[in-house]
Amino acid sequence: MPIGIPEAMMEQHEELHNELRKAIKMPGAVGKAARHVAEALHPHFERENEIPLPVIGIARELAEGKSSPDFPKALELAEKFKADYEKMLQEHLEIVKALDELEKTAKKAKKKAVVEFARKLKAHARTEEDLTYPAVLMAGKLLKQTSQGG
Repeated sequence: MPIGIPEAMMEQHEELHNELRKAIKMPGAVGKAARHVAEALHPHFERENEIPLPVIGIARELAEGKSSPDFPKALELAEKFKADYEKMLQEHLEIVKALDELEKTAKKAKKKAVVEFARKLKAHARTEEDLTYPAVLMAGKLLKQTSQGG
């Protein structure tokens, strides 16, 4: 697979965005809390789509010992991500804080779908922290070794 965001990840992000858009349209405190989530989330998602997630697109070739003309670009992105890693984790903390507030507000307003959305997005962030981000860092190490002939 060439460098690029895997389709499953793109679909998951789009689904989350669609659910957030619905919450934003809600009146009152729930809509306001959802807008706060969007303000924290949107630049973060954009940066993920630009830097770490495209690296995942070459993970299979890398794991199988194959080569790709996309490896140099993937290495460049992985190195950028390595430099941004702590910032990305910090952004997750801010997003989760906004999601906690959205969940609390939605519970109070008895908006079960919004509560479930907030929980789903928090689980998504944990998956990125526990799996996706470390995979990008490991891919970067392997790409560096590959580019150095090791």
